[in-house]
Amino acid sequence: MFDRPGAFELLAEARAALDAGVATGFPQKVVANALGIAQRELALGPYINEQERERLAGLLGREGDLAALNRQLADAIRDSAASPDTPALLDHLIRTTVDKLQIDQPAYPAFRVWKDGGS
Repeated sequence: MFDRPGAFELLAEARAALDAGVATGFPQKVVANALGIAQRELALGPYINEQERERLAGLLGREGDLAALNRQLADAIRDSAASPDTPALLDHLIRTTVDKLQIDQPAYPAFRVWKDGGS
């Protein structure tokens, strides 16, 4: 599940900035970055969200939509029913973080090291 703003909001704000005549330099880079995030979310988001939903269903032993499963996991962690020391939970949290970086910050150095297999 992606953080806000989502692709729709990013596209709307980028369009508004372009309609207003965004200034050159840094403002243009911000708009270009927002468009890149929206593009990656639209292209990869459905697959990434389904992978996250499947991991959560396996962890929790129940089906549901992504938002409901995330709430249930948060409840389980808060209530100490799920431990961060559990390998499957730790794997899920790492994969979810990496997937978010793939959308939001694919040039982030730590993400690139992980993606390239630690090289």
